[in-house]
Amino acid sequence: MALPAVAQVTPAVSSSSSRARVALQGVMRLSIDATDVNRAIFTGRLILPVAQAGPMLLLFPRWVPGHHAPSGPISRIAGIHVSSGGRDIAWTRDPVQMHVLHLTVPEGATSIEVDFQYLSPTDPKMGRVEVTPDMIDLQWTSLAPYPQGYASRDMTVEATVRLPAGWGYATALDVASTRDGMVVFKPVDYETLVDSPIVAGRYHRREILDAAATAPVTLDLFADSPESLAAQPEQIAAHRRLVEQAYKLFRSRHFDRYTFLTGLTTQIGGLGAEHHQSSENFTAAGYFTDWAANAPARELLPHEFVHSWNGKFRRGADLLTPTLDAPMRNSLLWVYEGMTRYYGAVLTARAELNTPEEARSNFAVSAALMENRAGRQWRPLLDTTNHSIYAEGAQPWPNWQRGSDYYLEGQLLWLDVDTRMRELSGGRKSLDDFARPFFGVDDGSHRPVPYVFEDVIAGLNAQVPYDWGSLLHEHVEKVAPRAPLDGLARGGYRLVYTDAPTDFFRALEKQRGVMDLSYSIGLVVDADGAIGDVLWDSPAFAAELTIGTHILAVNGQAFEAAKLRQAIGACKGSPRPVTLTVRRGPMVRDATVTCAMGLRYPRLERDPAVPARLDAILAPLK
Repeated sequence: MALPAVAQVTPAVSSSSSRARVALQGVMRLSIDATDVNRAIFTGRLILPVAQAGPMLLLFPRWVPGHHAPSGPISRIAGIHVSSGGRDIAWTRDPVQMHVLHLTVPEGATSIEVDFQYLSPTDPKMGRVEVTPDMIDLQWTSLAPYPQGYASRDMTVEATVRLPAGWGYATALDVASTRDGMVVFKPVDYETLVDSPIVAGRYHRREILDAAATAPVTLDLFADSPESLAAQPEQIAAHRRLVEQAYKLFRSRHFDRYTFLTGLTTQIGGLGAEHHQSSENFTAAGYFTDWAANAPARELLPHEFVHSWNGKFRRGADLLTPTLDAPMRNSLLWVYEGMTRYYGAVLTARAELNTPEEARSNFAVSAALMENRAGRQWRPLLDTTNHSIYAEGAQPWPNWQRGSDYYLEGQLLWLDVDTRMRELSGGRKSLDDFARPFFGVDDGSHRPVPYVFEDVIAGLNAQVPYDWGSLLHEHVEKVAPRAPLDGLARGGYRLVYTDAPTDFFRALEKQRGVMDLSYSIGLVVDADGAIGDVLWDSPAFAAELTIGTHILAVNGQAFEAAKLRQAIGACKGSPRPVTLTVRRGPMVRDATVTCAMGLRYPRLERDPAVPARLDAILAPLK
């Protein structure tokens, strides 16, 4: 019997991680024209030196550091044209790895030219907006093709960028020359290039946070309008204290200079992204001008600054890959992101960017989210580190599925470790004592130092002997129906729910553009009545409400957020439900939602029987 024909599939292209280290001969020259801001189109050209004729592979970045996922935006690359000496070179895309191009270098060629465009989203429905007529977030990981066969740090690149006339810009790259909007950067290795984005804009302000000649730190602000740049002296002073407190914590620096690339905008998509000598921080346009209302936003810069030590310099060994086509593994993100989330919140308080009350409210929000995360009944924390790799699109039931919980649960886990170290040592030791040698090794070095789980345990035991391995294995690798709230209790506080939100919680609602009733009836809804989240097994879940359902009316009256809040508050202790008229698609129905618990919002309550260790943690270092 004849067998059916089987299609032949080209094997996946192997990563250069398995190859011997060989340096690329010559310098790659990459030029980007970023002046077409109205259409959000970047035009690129790569001149790549070649040593011999024959088949070669050209790759666009796939595994982007800091994204924890194969997120290289290859679908936005268009107009690819390859040539050499004026002769066209045909190329074909690899049928398995779509970011890889196959081509043949002709005889006698000493270089090839690769021309392309990067088509940046012009509407949030397409993806994160990166370009507006007033601002650019230029990321080399979208714009820098490279040849296979060389480790990132073994390829040298000379990059140039043409910016709109009169615009300011900032980057961690060293500038060789600037003329008529053309910026020429000094040659660097490819690894450094892709870790050094550029933010540019029409409205720019620079503040010196640390003028040290050995490692200056700047705050480079870009905005949609000049009014948003009106930072007050005391606000800038708090950012200077951030740098001081970070140095007191880590007692080391792993950069020649550092710049906070900060966009104050409603147009560019929000983002926090870590880099070794800079960070991308796209936040509220009123970050300075509406200071009181933006308390939750002030943790962003401290978080990304901590990443220079934790995540960029010290990095989980399975995340430290030689090229951007080598798959990453996320098994230690509960250290990389979890501890950074912890220290980001702590440094926000120590720098007095947030008040102690705001800082405690921040921890209350994390604790409530994790305490009410239904998915912890089946999914261990370790498995959430895989989320970014496999997840596609928004989740229909995020409370049950769990997403990147290694951030917030990691934050609570490291609070547990910190307070336990303080208790066991009688206050003589803390997590700070672990952080200084662990992240401060090789002071002044830029070369990343990997770590594994055993290194973390050894570092903790070097400060306070304890069975840290069993504790962390239990919390991280096993299903844990209870959230790790022992750190709060040991810190002198307990999580409670009251019928009035904290100012911090209200600010967070405003930042998200929602009314958060997660702990009341189990849903989050925006001002137009669109439900954005439903907690698994909550009253809203029992009423068969879902994400994407619209609330049209509350107890027969046209929907208003205030009416819904008032109705839920009024039925506290009553068996009478609230009736919501809802629409999902073409169907309109009435849903009855029990609300006997009334309004519930998280906050921390002081336990006078326990030392206030959390207050000591949040206090500035001397």
